[in-house]
Formats: sequence, structure tokens, C-alpha cells
Amino acid sequence: MSGKYETQVQASCYDKHAFHPLRIESITEQLRILSYYNCRNILEIGVGKGLLKHFLIPFPEITHTSIDIAEDLHPDYVGSVTNMPFSDNAFDVAICCQVLEHLPFEMFETGMKELYRVTEDLAIVSLPDKRRRFGLGACFCRYGWKLLEVNFERSKVTRAPLGSEHFWEIGHGGVSYKNVKDCIQKSGFEVLQCYRLLKQEWHCVFVLRK
Repeated sequence: MSGKYETQVQASCYDKHAFHPLRIESITEQLRILSYYNCRNILEIGVGKGLLKHFLIPFPEITHTSIDIAEDLHPDYVGSVTNMPFSDNAFDVAICCQVLEHLPFEMFETGMKELYRVTEDLAIVSLPDKRRRFGLGACFCRYGWKLLEVNFERSKVTRAPLGSEHFWEIGHGGVSYKNVKDCIQKSGFEVLQCYRLLKQEWHCVFVLRK
């Protein structure tokens, strides 16, 4: 079911971090995107502490399905993002946050193609990002805050260790942002948005359309 990849993150690992402010920022952003695009039939790959599912329970019009290779996290299905037991176009949106870096990068495009196959419309993907960032913000009376941000690779980052149990990160492990975007586009997706969270700066969010 989980293929040749073993579970890297035990369920107990999420206990002390699940309610951390930066984790909450990430979950909040996922919910904001799902609400903005009026998603109703959602596949979540990688369940963590199950915060997304618990938030959606009071909304009976929304269907939430989960899959994870870790059986002790109690997903609806135990399986890998590279080979999911779902029919084509089965979901409005597939959401896969901080998951794909736990596979070797040569499997990244395979995972993205599976996301493309099972979703009818959108995919939301977030990945760890080690690039440097520089930004400016301005507040306009009618439009609120507008941000301009520039990200760039840094050579010295490869000397630092990768994140816990990660095979790669954007800007580290020999993987550039261009490598990642090329694989996403080869899988068939159009990149609608790509940005890094304001405080959870190492989370790079991709909003993708089929």
C-alpha cells in the first residue's frame, strides 16, 4: 500500500507542533483557498493531526476524503500519493501540503501527475522553500495591503542540513524553483498562484488549475 517508502513522521510527532502558530497559519491559508474557490469535494493527501478534517466536519455540504501512508494517522485510505486508489477526476480539489518533499525528487513529477489525474479542477500544493526572500508592502485605502516579493537562490544553503526527514527542498538538495515549476507544468497543471506565507516563510504555496 505505501510502496517502498516507509512512514517518516510518526503520529506522536504532530502532538507538540500541531497547535503551533505557524502550523495554524498554514492550515488557515489552506482553508482560505478552499473557501475562495468554493471547493466541495476535497481530497487531502497527508493528514497530519487532522485539523483540516475537523474544521470541515460542521459543513455537511463539503465532502472530505483523506489518504496517507501512515496508518496510525487514521486516514480514510492508506496509500501513496504516487499511486492513489481513486478514479480519474474524482475530486474538485486535491490538497497536498508539506508532503512531496518526503519522496526523492525523481518521484515528484509522478506524484504531481497523480494529483492531476484524480482532480477535476484544482490542486493546492505547498513545499518547503529555502530561498532567500525580499519584499515590500504598501497599504491602499480601497485595496488593503499589497505585497511585492522577490525570491532568489543562495549557494551556501546547500551546506546547511535539510529539514527533518526531507529528501529535498526548494533551493536545497540540488532542486531549484525552476526544477519544481517545470515538473508541475509537465504534469499538465497551470500555475494560478505561487507565493510564500507571510510568517511561515519556508512554506511555498502553489495554487494549480487543471
